[in-house]
Amino acid sequence: MERETTIERSLYINASPEVIWRVLTEPELTKLYREGWQVRSDWKRGGPVQWFEKLEGVEQLKAQGTLMAYLPGDRLRYTWLDLRHQLPDEPASYTTVDISLHPERDGRTHLHLWHGDFAGLPQDVRRAREVGRQWVEALVGLKRVAEEQQGQMAA
Repeated sequence: MERETTIERSLYINASPEVIWRVLTEPELTKLYREGWQVRSDWKRGGPVQWFEKLEGVEQLKAQGTLMAYLPGDRLRYTWLDLRHQLPDEPASYTTVDISLHPERDGRTHLHLWHGDFAGLPQDVRRAREVGRQWVEALVGLKRVAEEQQGQMAA
């Protein structure tokens, strides 16, 4: 059951961990690959992490969580509650996202994503599969944005 309620994805990105980190944490860059959502946080452990979407000039909170680990260029870990799913705002409703970056000898960076804690949520397997598909789209977009940013730095 663990495998069906946990998401793991890996990909190689032709960009440095520092560039990928900026794409993961800067609001103007997150909105380019994350459904138009901008991340906001003070990036202090235990502090809030929030994702906002601006529609017709009005900002709406779409997801929220708590920062668990913030190691620039290395690891980002936070809890996650997608407010679209209308689950109660209580600890049992939150899942955990863990993203790690590993520089490779050839200049690429290996990104590893783990998103878990779906077990016990309503329709946990279906929910994990849906979120897994969303992550594929987000990671493809993150790769594109990071590689564009890396190219702009090289130019």
